[in-house]
Amino acid sequence: MKKLLLLYFVLLCAAYQQAEAQCTQCTPLDCSVQKPAGGLCNQAPDDTAGTPYDAVISFYMPRILNDPATLAQCSGCSYVELHHIKIVGIQGLPTGVNSTPNHANGYYDVWAGDSLGCVSFCGTPVAPGVYYIIVNLLADVVAVGTPIGNVSVNGQAQTYRDTIEIFPGTSVCPQTFSIGNGPCVLEACDSVSVNLNATLTNANCPNLISYSWAYGNGGTSPAKTPGVVNYLTPDTFPLSLTTTYYTYRITEVTAEITGGYTGDVEELTSLSNPDPYIIIPSLGFNNTGTGNDQDSKTWTGLNLVVPENNCDDPIEIQVWDEDTGPPQHSNPLGSQDDNCGSHFITPAVPNQVTHSGSNSKVWVSFDTVATSSVTETVDVIVFPHPPVPALVATKDSLCNGDSAVLSLTVAVPGYAFTWYMNDTTELASTDSVLTVKTSGDYKVKITNVVTGCVEWSAPHAVAVGTAAPGNINIIFNGTSAFVSPFPSSGFAVDWYFNGNLVVGQNGKFLAFLGNGEYSAEVYNINFPFCRTASGIDTIVSGLNDLVDHSIYDVSIFPNPNNGKFKVNFTTDETQDIRFVISSVVGQTISDRKMENFSGNFNEEIDLSELSKGVYFVTIETKNGRHNSKVVVQ
Repeated sequence: MKKLLLLYFVLLCAAYQQAEAQCTQCTPLDCSVQKPAGGLCNQAPDDTAGTPYDAVISFYMPRILNDPATLAQCSGCSYVELHHIKIVGIQGLPTGVNSTPNHANGYYDVWAGDSLGCVSFCGTPVAPGVYYIIVNLLADVVAVGTPIGNVSVNGQAQTYRDTIEIFPGTSVCPQTFSIGNGPCVLEACDSVSVNLNATLTNANCPNLISYSWAYGNGGTSPAKTPGVVNYLTPDTFPLSLTTTYYTYRITEVTAEITGGYTGDVEELTSLSNPDPYIIIPSLGFNNTGTGNDQDSKTWTGLNLVVPENNCDDPIEIQVWDEDTGPPQHSNPLGSQDDNCGSHFITPAVPNQVTHSGSNSKVWVSFDTVATSSVTETVDVIVFPHPPVPALVATKDSLCNGDSAVLSLTVAVPGYAFTWYMNDTTELASTDSVLTVKTSGDYKVKITNVVTGCVEWSAPHAVAVGTAAPGNINIIFNGTSAFVSPFPSSGFAVDWYFNGNLVVGQNGKFLAFLGNGEYSAEVYNINFPFCRTASGIDTIVSGLNDLVDHSIYDVSIFPNPNNGKFKVNFTTDETQDIRFVISSVVGQTISDRKMENFSGNFNEEIDLSELSKGVYFVTIETKNGRHNSKVVVQ
């Protein structure tokens, strides 16, 4: 019968689990037409580590098994009746994956019409690999029409094996441990701090789990939560955690029969001692045929692994006295086996568990065994600090309109550049040099294009000065030459007489030094190189300063006046004439140029809105000038 049952249960998927798993209960599909001989309607898909798994597998269990493959294993039976199926245990599921059958406790009363079933799969597999699944089943079947009649086998333990493959995940984050709050970044500049905590627990077998940390810097820990680990030197550190799941394992069983058995018909000449054997249904263990006229027997080296999914549940150990008759055996003259009691043992280590019943007693020894191990390694990378950039400028002070170039004293290949002025204004340049025309404190941020590490330069100050605005002219008032117009403050003058610097004379006015060529350069006191130069004026002292005979009949009337007066002059030449009115301190009131002028000039001038005082009227040509004093009362 064992071959018969295995043939049938190969049709069932390996991923059943006890009903305690917290998956959503499924509704089976009807695949009786597609699978008339019974079997799976669909297959459990493979999965990817770290990805939620959600699937439903349906299957069909016919009441009558009469396909040729089944009958070939039935020793001449007509057909096989399938009465009940119960899923009693499972091992080897990928860590993190559970499943739940649609019937409580995985029990299906097929003979009563309960022929359709399904299993819900849920969870998140945590590690890739090929997982070898072991499913333990109990089946009640009846082989009809065998040579010794109908044979009923109840609670026959069977084992089925299969595999599920979990592919590597794509997440960049570690799946088996956390590193603290925030994103899972294990690389930084200068140093990395991680707050380590293992995230996997053995919910099915509490406390049967171990953690082995290797920090990659020589440090290790067996704790679930080692806490903060600091990496302070530039390097790559392989940080790994091995999480190992354990379950209980039965290593040895001693069974003693104390009563409840009868003499064996086939042993008429013996002392009718029992022939003990044991069955452990949930582990698929049945050692019929091992007893031989003894009250007790010990089985060593069993190494029967208790399924993880029910490792804390009591394990049933049945004690039997073996005879040779049906239904367990084929001798029609023999007596049936005697059930000498069941013992429900709760696993524990490192103890030997003893349990006594009315007709038998058992001693069970346990140890633990690793059922799966998940190792995950991630690199902790500490990047070196970038060099501190230093700036140099072609000049630190410049005149308005000029420019200076800032650059790094040492090139830093492999870095991106971001320039700032006065800490807040980000500039458009992304090059390693910056052209500036505005006063400010400039600095650059360099960013390693591979690691993202950043460093700043110290600020570098550039000052920009302003030159005197516009054009300046030299005007002679009869006793002094002066600059017009002259900025209000912050400026000085370098005077030149006949091409030579007049030392010590830097004011607006220069006392008459004699007939000759006068010129001036107005400069910013804080930025002496910001200069505005006049033209060269020839000044000859005398009546009306320099008599230009092409200008005649010069008159101002009335003078003194109330601010309103007429200016009259005549020229017979066609020439450019400059007509300037200025104050006694050199302030330009009016500066008018008349190109290609000839004839008579006769206009009224109105200075009534100005302060009372002395003003000068200057008529200038290429040959000289006429200066006239006007008194406004």
